[in-house]
Amino acid sequence: MAYFNIIPSDLNNIIVSYLSSDELKILLGIFNITNLNWNTINEYHFGSYLSINESGYLGKLGTESLRDKLNLVYTINELINLQRLYLSDNQLTQIPLEIGNLKNLQILFLSGNKLKQVPPEIGNLIDLQVLSLSDNKLKQVPPEIGNLKNLQILSLSDNKLKQVPPEIGNLKNLQILYLSNNKLKQVPPEIGNLKNLQILYLSNNLLTQVPPEIREIPGIRIYE
Repeated sequence: MAYFNIIPSDLNNIIVSYLSSDELKILLGIFNITNLNWNTINEYHFGSYLSINESGYLGKLGTESLRDKLNLVYTINELINLQRLYLSDNQLTQIPLEIGNLKNLQILFLSGNKLKQVPPEIGNLIDLQVLSLSDNKLKQVPPEIGNLKNLQILSLSDNKLKQVPPEIGNLKNLQILYLSNNKLKQVPPEIGNLKNLQILYLSNNLLTQVPPEIREIPGIRIYE
């Protein structure tokens, strides 16, 4: 299964790695990316990005500094204009409730941590376009995730999910959904409401069937 990584290099460049050709095409369209820095692709392991410039973008900060020196709750409260937040691979065990204050956030990466739950306040991030919660210890996600009406990429792979809330069917702009490597015995037929969904990853679950409503989405590619 392909994963996506997005690392901001400056205000006009986004570095993209580990994308399938289909995912890259979708991502370029979402963010209107015209200038890719291919020379630096695969040089970085995605994660440990949390330094701030005046434009609200994030740069690189070592994982040790993040864990040992940063008061995350205080920092989040100070970053109300933040657009992109990368906290992958930092051994986080919980997400501060104050995350819901970042109303301008567009990209949020929390993959590769030790999260067991997601606060319902995540549903306040109505401008969010990309959300990665993959590779954690999640057994469920809150129904408030259905409030993220601008979300276009959602990764919940590599967790311990036994179910997905039917509210996920409210994400009318979703284009890529990762649900692979969980413990799902079924997926909600409400996913069939996502008429913009182009790619759905379902492999390595306990599924016996995929609801016909999902298969009827025009042009969808399902990886089982």
